[in-house]
Amino acid sequence: MRPAAALLPCLLLVASCRSVAVTPAALREPAGRDAQRAESLARWRESVDLMNAFLASPWRRTLPAGRFTLDDAGLAYATDAGCTRPIAVLSTTWGDLVVAAGFRAQEDAEGFVVGEVEPREGEAPDPLLDNTFFRFTDGDWHSAHSLAELTLHETTHVVYRHGTVGAWGTLAYYVVAAFTFSGVDHPSEDRPRATSEEYGWFRAALGSPEEYRHVIEGVRDAHLAAEREHCEHGPFPEPECP
Repeated sequence: MRPAAALLPCLLLVASCRSVAVTPAALREPAGRDAQRAESLARWRESVDLMNAFLASPWRRTLPAGRFTLDDAGLAYATDAGCTRPIAVLSTTWGDLVVAAGFRAQEDAEGFVVGEVEPREGEAPDPLLDNTFFRFTDGDWHSAHSLAELTLHETTHVVYRHGTVGAWGTLAYYVVAAFTFSGVDHPSEDRPRATSEEYGWFRAALGSPEEYRHVIEGVRDAHLAAEREHCEHGPFPEPECP
């Protein structure tokens, strides 16, 4: 059974029993793995700096102009038009099912959910760290770039309300997924996928000498000029603030 089809019956059967909010305030609480918590929080803050640099760059096209903030309560995305949306990160039981189906995270109305990861041998379990926001399923740590790309992707879902955002959006998402037997080319992923591509170009440009940036720009321009079935780049009118 493909991932999207596997998730459909779970959606009908599972209520979120575990819900752990991943926040800077919680990560600063002593819990035995304090050094890893501090390192993870530092990578998270670095990812916010990367996202804001991307948003201020010409590589951003799909998300509305804005800026992320990270305070004790967590992430928020404030657009230049004056709308601020929370982008909560929650490790939940539903997130476990999402991960079991082959995904890393799934959007909701106020952010996204992730699932648990088994700690490495010798590590005491820590739900704030042992989840797919911070770690791969094999226990390796995501980089700041990986945190940034995921957050930008899921924020695009939240801003445009494409995907499992709200009850009707969730139902519609899984109805389409059930009939297509896939979440990979789901139309609700077109704008989030575009943001991920834009961040990929931005990341490549960051790591390239100035004299080679035109090559990456050429790749971007050729991509934007071509007809693409499964990505939808902006700019778009900003939706009304919820």
